Amino acid sequence: MLSFSVSDSTPNKNDVRRSRPVVEHTPDKLPPINERFDNLLIAPARVSQMMGRRSPGEVAFAQSEQGDARRRLLHVEKVAIKNKQLQAQSEASLLDRVNAELHQYVFELLKDEIDNTEVVLTSVLNLSHDVAPLLDILSVRATSISRIEPHAAALPWLYDDLMTVVNAPKFRRKDSKGKVIPVETLRTALSFIGIENLRLLLPAMILRRALPKITDPYPDIKNRILQFAQSTGLTMRALADDYDLPPHEAFTAGILSQLGRCAVSRLYFKAFEQAQIALLREAEIAKDTEQHGAMAKVQPSANYLIAMQQEFSEPLTARLLEILQFKRLRLALPFIEITENDQHPHDLTELYKKAKAYAAVRMLHQGKFLNKDEIPLALHKTGFVRSERDILKSTDIFQLPLIENPPLD
Repeated sequence: MLSFSVSDSTPNKNDVRRSRPVVEHTPDKLPPINERFDNLLIAPARVSQMMGRRSPGEVAFAQSEQGDARRRLLHVEKVAIKNKQLQAQSEASLLDRVNAELHQYVFELLKDEIDNTEVVLTSVLNLSHDVAPLLDILSVRATSISRIEPHAAALPWLYDDLMTVVNAPKFRRKDSKGKVIPVETLRTALSFIGIENLRLLLPAMILRRALPKITDPYPDIKNRILQFAQSTGLTMRALADDYDLPPHEAFTAGILSQLGRCAVSRLYFKAFEQAQIALLREAEIAKDTEQHGAMAKVQPSANYLIAMQQEFSEPLTARLLEILQFKRLRLALPFIEITENDQHPHDLTELYKKAKAYAAVRMLHQGKFLNKDEIPLALHKTGFVRSERDILKSTDIFQLPLIENPPLD
């Protein structure tokens, strides 16, 4: 949550709800906000490097004793160092070439897999078409546990997730003697958690199942994607009434907005491993030790991953949500309109575009990757007007607002 007011320092003339969301802002000597956020979704340390920050206790080379001593080297030693630098540059050039070759292979592998949306849904994200009727029934105002249960039961993996939640302290129930009631059945779990909580938890659990698991050397990717999806969804939920939208639909559209990014991330790391093994084998057969040595050093690239996410994520989200064939929820709509560059977008699309821009600003602010003087304009450029930002200032968009011990349904 932002800790200071920006309402009096933002422009008034464009203070209309339909203003276009933009997060680009380029203060002197700082990378654009959108570039910072793209890298935040990979690893916060990359943003620190982009902003020229050093770790606590780390000193610049020129300030260190080693740097002091190096400046006093004899001429012969300097020449030797120069030769080593030239050799390092040559090796770096080879690594760059090999890296580009490998990532061209990765791109081709990834693009081939992305074209088959059904396979991406079922084999890459490990989801099924049964998620659609479950989310649809949650959107019914007069829904009930008895109506939700058969759809939840159609997703076997959901049972363990729900048991973990319902047996946690937040949802534990006690009998008349004060003893904790252990929950073992799906029906009891759904009832103890409650419908309003299920409307938040179940979309989040579906996204969690789709998150990439192995993303070395960037292990934080899954956490950042989840935070972005959740904060986008909760932003949309908080303002749904202002846009005449059902809160459940708005929240679910926001939290599932990252399905495409999840798939691209999973496919990238899988394709990288496949491509590297194949090219190492080629170099081995050709007895090209230099190529083989360079290829073995190449690691997954944040820059290439970001480029592929930007190229494929939202169109893929549109296709994934479209093939799920929701009956009640218009979840594919925002992503179809964005992909097609619709000039007259639906209110759901407008809210999504603003919410994801707002979530990005809040995440950067939380990580201290925005300077204080950047924040007012960055918030204004999300497209949200002052009254909407006031609502969001008092909304925790980083934590699901679950109700403890709700009435039994």
